[in-house]
Amino acid sequence: MERHHRLVTGALAVLLIVLAALVGARVAGAEGGGQNQFPCTSTALRAGALLPDLVPDQQLLTDDHVVWRDPQTGKFLLAFSAGIANVGAGTLNVVGYRDQVAGSVLPDPNTMPAYQRIFHADGTCDELQVGTMEYHPVHHHWHLDGVMTYELFNVQGDLVAPNTKVAFCMADVAKLDPSLSGSPTAPAFNGCDPNQRTTYVNTGTSVGWEDIYDKQLFGQNFDVTALMNEPQAQYFLRQTVDAAGILFEEHNDNNTTDISVRLGVGVPYSTGRPRPGI
Repeated sequence: MERHHRLVTGALAVLLIVLAALVGARVAGAEGGGQNQFPCTSTALRAGALLPDLVPDQQLLTDDHVVWRDPQTGKFLLAFSAGIANVGAGTLNVVGYRDQVAGSVLPDPNTMPAYQRIFHADGTCDELQVGTMEYHPVHHHWHLDGVMTYELFNVQGDLVAPNTKVAFCMADVAKLDPSLSGSPTAPAFNGCDPNQRTTYVNTGTSVGWEDIYDKQLFGQNFDVTALMNEPQAQYFLRQTVDAAGILFEEHNDNNTTDISVRLGVGVPYSTGRPRPGI
């Protein structure tokens, strides 16, 4: 994947995510106010649809991972930043909506059906159910389930540390490739609705943009305490986009990337821990 421009990285990316979580989703020129205006007249995937193509950012994963020792617990954490880039012909747009929540009792579990909107050159769109959105109590906003997984393997190919974070809030965090046709100059998706009682959520990643999850965020790490107390060895950190296979994309053979990491006694580490919430 060729990186032409990255306008937002590191701490600034986290700041954008925080701000987006505080103000909720704002989609340029689209719906607002928690109302689903349902612009799609088709509920089937028609020929000529402009599909997104989601790929993991291998370079970001390579450049921004670190071993921390949590000063409060003493545990060793392999923390890493990860990105999902949309290099396809069409926008990734996923919405969720449900009936009005009545009274003071929230649904349990607090979920709503999720639908992918797939656009055509004439401006029409197809809307197909792709899974579930769930309000995340730690991140304090809505996530789409099944977007991405992280796994840690040894050189024999054995899974040594699965990660349970598979749900994500999607947004335009960094401009990756403005040369792609249809790539907007400004972010169209700025976050996920923080309102637990909302009846409508609108999320996505535009063509030529990337969604970034900084290593300081809750869930962007493995507990590798046991491995750091063993002799040094090589491991492989795997990132898989659309791990549940729920999204409609141009390609599905480019959704996984691996990087090599070294863990064990004597491997350098620093002091740190993930930030709760957000």
